[in-house]
Amino acid sequence: MQHKKSFLKVTALLAAVCLLMGLLVACSGEEVKLEINDMGTKTEVTTSAGKTVKQALETAQIELGEKDETDPALDTKITADTKEILVKRYAKVTVVYGEEKKEVELVGGTVADAVEKAALKTEDNVTPDLPLTDYLKDGMTITLSKGMKVKLTVDSKTDDFVTKAATVKDFLAEQKVKLGEDDEVSEKLDAAIKDGMEIVVKRVTYKEETKTEEVDYKTEEKYSDSLASGSSEVTQEGVKGEKEVTYKVKYIDGKEDSRESINEKVTKEPVNKIVTYGSASNDSGSNDSGSNDSGSGGSGSGGSDSGSGSQGGVYEVSRTNNPDCDGSGHGYYHIVYSDGSTKDIDY
Repeated sequence: MQHKKSFLKVTALLAAVCLLMGLLVACSGEEVKLEINDMGTKTEVTTSAGKTVKQALETAQIELGEKDETDPALDTKITADTKEILVKRYAKVTVVYGEEKKEVELVGGTVADAVEKAALKTEDNVTPDLPLTDYLKDGMTITLSKGMKVKLTVDSKTDDFVTKAATVKDFLAEQKVKLGEDDEVSEKLDAAIKDGMEIVVKRVTYKEETKTEEVDYKTEEKYSDSLASGSSEVTQEGVKGEKEVTYKVKYIDGKEDSRESINEKVTKEPVNKIVTYGSASNDSGSNDSGSNDSGSGGSGSGGSDSGSGSQGGVYEVSRTNNPDCDGSGHGYYHIVYSDGSTKDIDY
């Protein structure tokens, strides 16, 4: 019986401890990490679920003015889903255009909001002296003035802008266009901005590329008395070689613009084509005929001349190829024989 009572006491004690721990957890709440955006200034803070936006601001030591606002509202309780608290500051600003000025009041507004609310009558191409996306600060003065219209093409996109930049360099900086070392601009950077100016920025990159290319063979001409005069044959076929060519390639906006060969290396030598032309004499038949004619009744002197011609053996000394210049593939060979005579053969 006493054991049973002891068991009940222990059980009750454990239940009390568990209840107390649950209450402590419930009181402390789940830890929440969120960001407070105070008109562009961002602060990370860790707080607890169940606390209010006001308490989170106090943890971050961010004070509010009398007319400042927050989103969510100050009395909103933070949950695990709360990711950001936006602080909206009150600002009374003056918008000026020429002799005209107007005061406007906004909470959490930007320069663009103030210009729109002032609704001053202006000409075309009028811009403020501050970036349109800047948050307003109490007591700020925004001055409007006429700017220049500029068309800008960069990164395959074209837009129209109104600017008061003095030079092309200033304008590109204003538009946050960063130039690479090899980039090209259609206007000089120190050129003055003019109304209606068109500025084109070309993104330029260089790459080295290596390609394997063919090397053409040459054709050689040779002569042989083993072939009849006027005949020819290919005694060695030509074979193309190979070479590795390294190019420096210029790309503009990602497209190839030009390439320049900067190195070549022959990896396989070409084999020349050889065409052999005949140089053997074809006159032996006529000499024999002359000798026969002499034997059959010709004069002795004639036979003597024929015999000496046969002994001498007229042969081809040189052959010159004279191709036509019209690309037709025709021409003629000019042949010089050992007896001084010449002959032209068309082909």
